[in-house]
Amino acid sequence: MSEIDPKDFGALQADVKNLMQEIHLLRQEMARVNAAINQGKGGVYVMLLMAGAIGSAITMFLKKIFS
Repeated sequence: MSEIDPKDFGALQADVKNLMQEIHLLRQEMARVNAAINQGKGGVYVMLLMAGAIGSAITMFLKKIFS
């Protein structure tokens, strides 16, 4: 087996350390993105509820006028 050059080993250790930091930052960013998506989902539900309520009110109003 060949000897591992200490310089190469140190460079690999530094690369792994940098990659671990990048992964940690990506996890934090994904948590923020997930939170933003969940907040947006709640807004969409409210908008759908309002659209349904307004649509049903208009339908009832038109039924009273034309019936």
